[in-house]
Amino acid sequence: MAMRRLLKACAAVTVAASLALGLTGCYAAEKTIDYSTSSVTLAPGEALVVDFGEINRTVGDAWVITREPDPAVLGPGDERSRYLGQDGETGAPSEVSYRFTPVGEGTTVIRFEYEFRGAAPSDADDQRTAEITVTVR
Repeated sequence: MAMRRLLKACAAVTVAASLALGLTGCYAAEKTIDYSTSSVTLAPGEALVVDFGEINRTVGDAWVITREPDPAVLGPGDERSRYLGQDGETGAPSEVSYRFTPVGEGTTVIRFEYEFRGAAPSDADDQRTAEITVTVR
């Protein structure tokens, strides 16, 4: 009786582990584009990474989402940042990107805006936006 319970427990753990491994592999593929790209097509299961290059948050640079994607097509954007300075160094730039995971097929638009110290720059020459049409099929 105890052996039968142990075997059932082991089988349940094996199934759960296999399922978890299978789900993590669903979105292993990524398509990386520059923020200046106007449109992109993704295969189901292929995540979108929008690359903003180097920005310096310590002086107030930021890219923010001003129009979220349709939640039936893409999940919310997950901001990624990789600090380029040395440990303990202050003021170095970071590489910044946003990652979006597909949820279903369709077309949606994502819009971003460059901000300096929490607002769009007042000088028109410094204002930047990005609008990307994303199709998942």
